[in-house]
Amino acid sequence: MTRVAIVLGAAVRPDGSPSPALLRRATTAAGLYLDGQVDLIIASGGVPRAGRSEAQVISEICEQAGVPTAAIAIEDASSNTLENIRNSKDFLPPAAQVVLVTDRYHAFRARMTAREFGLSPDSISPALRPTSFDRIIRGYLREVAAVSLYLMRRARRFILRQSQ
Repeated sequence: MTRVAIVLGAAVRPDGSPSPALLRRATTAAGLYLDGQVDLIIASGGVPRAGRSEAQVISEICEQAGVPTAAIAIEDASSNTLENIRNSKDFLPPAAQVVLVTDRYHAFRARMTAREFGLSPDSISPALRPTSFDRIIRGYLREVAAVSLYLMRRARRFILRQSQ
């Protein structure tokens, strides 16, 4: 069975460099590949800034860490978690075991979203250090709101499917 890491995007700075979150996620995915824990990395995230998508930056970080280009798929058309996962499904080999690579505060919603698309993912989250305590709290508070919004949208999609 093929194990695939889907690296969920995070911000790219205006100068084209990765945000700390993007660097953490990409570095973690590269480590998983180099340790033989995954066979493929899907770099996921559009939102091009400074001419570079989140996926491109993830790919570059992984390559610089020693991951071969052939082991990285680039999904650069998404702009949010739902699109990251929906679009990444196209790159998955049959019966792939998925590992979502994202920050701990985002992992719950990411796994919930992946399940909606028929996946049974694990998740791996890099340490949030040296991130400030305030930034970590803001991340968790943002996710409380994001999970609430996600659940409302998911209920709406369900109701619309039932009424058709």
